[in-house]
Amino acid sequence: MFKKLIKAIVGYLSKLTVEQEDVVGVDITPSCIRVAQLSSSKKKWSLAKLGYKYIDGASSYSIIENSDQYVNKLVQLITASKIKTKSAAVSIPVSSAIIKVVLLPLMSDEELKVAVASDSLWENAVQLADNLDEYSIFWQVLKRDTAENQMHLLFVASKLDDIDHYLNIVRQAGLNPVVVDVRCFATRNALALRPDLTKSSAPVAIVEFGAFENYILILHQDSPFISDIYLSEKDRNTLMDQDSTDEQMKGISNRFTMQVSQMISSYTAKYKTQAIDSLLISSSMPNIDRTIVNFNEALPNINVDVFDPLMDSVVPENLKEKSEAELNSSIFSSALGLATRKLDVFGYYEYVTGTNNINLLPNRENVKSQEKMKFLSRWGVVVFAVIAIAFGIWNFLMNGKEVDRVDELMVEYNVLEPVRNDKQMILSELLFKKDSLESTLEATNDLTSNQTHMYAVLMGINTAVPGRSLKLTKIDYKGGNEILIDGMSSDDTSILEFIDNLAVIDVIEKAALKTMSVKKVSNQDVKSFIVKVVMVQQETIDSREEVSDGD
Repeated sequence: MFKKLIKAIVGYLSKLTVEQEDVVGVDITPSCIRVAQLSSSKKKWSLAKLGYKYIDGASSYSIIENSDQYVNKLVQLITASKIKTKSAAVSIPVSSAIIKVVLLPLMSDEELKVAVASDSLWENAVQLADNLDEYSIFWQVLKRDTAENQMHLLFVASKLDDIDHYLNIVRQAGLNPVVVDVRCFATRNALALRPDLTKSSAPVAIVEFGAFENYILILHQDSPFISDIYLSEKDRNTLMDQDSTDEQMKGISNRFTMQVSQMISSYTAKYKTQAIDSLLISSSMPNIDRTIVNFNEALPNINVDVFDPLMDSVVPENLKEKSEAELNSSIFSSALGLATRKLDVFGYYEYVTGTNNINLLPNRENVKSQEKMKFLSRWGVVVFAVIAIAFGIWNFLMNGKEVDRVDELMVEYNVLEPVRNDKQMILSELLFKKDSLESTLEATNDLTSNQTHMYAVLMGINTAVPGRSLKLTKIDYKGGNEILIDGMSSDDTSILEFIDNLAVIDVIEKAALKTMSVKKVSNQDVKSFIVKVVMVQQETIDSREEVSDGD
């Protein structure tokens, strides 16, 4: 019951944060930078910001060799588009990513987390060219097949060096990257703006056609089927040449569609599903209209059309000219798909499977922690209520009190509501107590006997914490009468005060510092420590009480 309630509370908070956090989509290609920002209400998307800047003399290596030019263009773009949001979702090219669906034996979430923590899982399931520590890795369960006792796991990885090229540009331009997606999945996410395309049960294929990146993506029950499409250097140069002839373009189209047809056949054979009858093209080519004609001629059984992600969206008057300035709006697909992303700070996507939440940001856990603090600072009173309710239920379970205690806690919360105007100060205290309480709750998993005595010990530990400068990270029951307490503090005085406070608690016989070390956290020296606590034996407490009763 308790675990279910906590999971429901976490799920609610998670969904709430996902809905609250807006990002700006930043799509960086060798030839152009595009930005987009969206807002949504009543299941209708609205375009909030949109802009683009072309890069002169672009080549496949421009992003690496001339990054300063991209930084300057992005700064100009942010200013011109009046973008105020600092959080950014960034895409990397498909060629920089490793995307696989891995078949594994069926495991629970807990078993999977243990397996993932071991590098051997990826070493055995995915053959990578370099060491694992050179990659940023994302994984997600796509499907669990209990009948076959197996599960499908989406594995996405990219070299850290490749990701850094894009992150450095974004950071130098003054933005804070919170999501790194693969361009094909970013474009796929733009389908959220076109619900008419996703209502049908028939699979939809997306094709990127351009001078620098070419691929086909088909989704089968959220399982991606993706393949690069090869274009020779000569064909790429022809595509970039606005003076290319109809004959040249038709030759390129024939070579391109031949590969597309082969990939669709491979997909149909693999999944034994209905044939693809719709093909959406995303392209920045200026002569895309003539290309579409060629594509339809080469693929007579498939309806080929340019993907228009803004068709069903609200576009304000001040952005219509900009959105219609290009020959087709498909060039904004990736940026718009990135703009649909929300930073998942509380783990909402642990309960949601699919390919729309990929994040290869190397330090994403640190970013989540920072954004979590921002969210909690805005929703301090709500967090207080959640913590109060959770603490009350835990207290009920430990002491056998009736469920009515929860209602009492809600009354207590209503009494505390007038402190709303001072919520920042309250929040600081609550966050500290929350961390301490979580550590205490974790400890109860191992404390199966004599709960009343152990509860007194844990509450004593909780009250011994001197202030916000010290935080407990782990309480480990070692059996018998010994407990090890892990914690962090910004100063030595707080640690010594904590030990002194422990020593005077009736149910604690003694407390002593076992180890202490210094490590860097956010460029600050933090003391990490372990305190050994010896509890007073229950028999000793019982004898004391007998003597007291006798007196």
